[in-house]
Amino acid sequence: MFLTRRNVLALGLLILAALCWNLGRTFLADQAEQTAYTAVTTPFTEVSEPAPSQAFTEPVLSQAVTEPATAAPVGRGPAYALCAAAAAAALVGVILLRQREPALGPDGALLLLSCCQWLRASLAQRDYLLFWPYSVLLPLAVRTIPTLALLICLRELWGWLLASRPLGWCAVSRLAGRCRKPQQLLLVPVFWILGAMLPALADPVGRTTRAIALGSAVFALLFLWNYGKDLAHLQRLLENFRIDQTVAAGDGAFAKAEETLARIQESHREALSRAVAGERFKVELISNVSHDLRTPLTAIVGYSELLERETLSPEGAEQLRRLRQKAGYMSELVESLFELTKVSSGVVPAKRESLDLIRLLEQTLGLFDDQLTQAGLCVRRRYEARQLQVVTDGARMHQVFANLLENAIKYALAGTRIYLETASEGDWCQVCVINTASYEMDFQPEHIVEQFVRGSESRSTKGSGLGLAIARTYTQSVGGSFHVRIHGDQFTAVVRLPLTERDL
Repeated sequence: MFLTRRNVLALGLLILAALCWNLGRTFLADQAEQTAYTAVTTPFTEVSEPAPSQAFTEPVLSQAVTEPATAAPVGRGPAYALCAAAAAAALVGVILLRQREPALGPDGALLLLSCCQWLRASLAQRDYLLFWPYSVLLPLAVRTIPTLALLICLRELWGWLLASRPLGWCAVSRLAGRCRKPQQLLLVPVFWILGAMLPALADPVGRTTRAIALGSAVFALLFLWNYGKDLAHLQRLLENFRIDQTVAAGDGAFAKAEETLARIQESHREALSRAVAGERFKVELISNVSHDLRTPLTAIVGYSELLERETLSPEGAEQLRRLRQKAGYMSELVESLFELTKVSSGVVPAKRESLDLIRLLEQTLGLFDDQLTQAGLCVRRRYEARQLQVVTDGARMHQVFANLLENAIKYALAGTRIYLETASEGDWCQVCVINTASYEMDFQPEHIVEQFVRGSESRSTKGSGLGLAIARTYTQSVGGSFHVRIHGDQFTAVVRLPLTERDL
């Protein structure tokens, strides 16, 4: 991404600028040193009398001493030319061929400059630099590397400023996408501290070292500030997600997590919209179908009652009895399905009233005395107390217990007992209806409570498959819970209700 033709050309110009600058400085420094040496040695050569034995060497020494003074004007011209060429190349590489997409940023530039400063200080202390060819090449390289690093930093900073990047972009945005865990970003200040310590170990008193250490401390503080700000922004987005407000992802350290959260919220809203639309369609469909079925069913029941008053053959009377039985079954099914749909969709809210749960159970049992006797079943009560006050919808809970008793009468083994147990724990009470099944229960407990599901897959058993579904829906509508337990041939329906009023 960053190895474009523009960047490669700019890097070449910066390398050329660094070399020309350091060569020009080297020439100027040599000229200044030679001039100073000449100024010091010239008075002694004019006053002192040469010894006879040194007559041969005196012209050579005088020539060597006076030669730099005559060569100085010639040597400074190329040196100034090299410095001017370096400045021009640096201007083109930094300003004209600027970094369009910053690669390092302020913090990366500072670390690069710190490492080059440490390298320069370390190499300057090595003794092998005195020997050829190191005495010529390495000193130039030692001076060129920090200069090149400084030019690269200037180009990065210029591109960063023109790109109008936020200050947090210097580390958070670039490193967040490459760190698999958020805590890895906290290693960035550690690298800054190490980058400030390395030059300090090699050059503890240098001004550049102190400047780098100060810059590293500033960037470390800015990074930690931006990291905390991004974390607070993520917390606000989580709260917005909880209360179903719009989640707008930012560009900080947790940008990817925030984008994922925004996508989850969008998917959740779409799924909720589809579910609401599907539920509304179901309610409308069942309501319309139920309304359309009630009229012909009412007519069938009415005509069958009229036909009972007529004299019919035994076969006709039997067929009429079957007709009335099926019509009654259809009427009950339509009414149950209609009520179940209304309750599950929340169209009809649950009532809140304080009542005695034991009394409600006894009243419900009294309605099924004849059916229990005909089925050869008896009920054993195991009440924890004589009274148990709950706040619930009495009509719905009566329907729940009626469905459970009717389900037990249909499917319990003849001659066995039905156990009715109550217990309380904390703010909840529990009612269990236990019976022994007359058939092998080869179904899952969570599956049998679904709508139109029967114990036998052949659908030849009694019932519509709505009894347990209605019991679960009605119990949940008053803030309770309903589930089924199966142990061998023993079937247990468990109803849990709150003892106090709760928000539904």
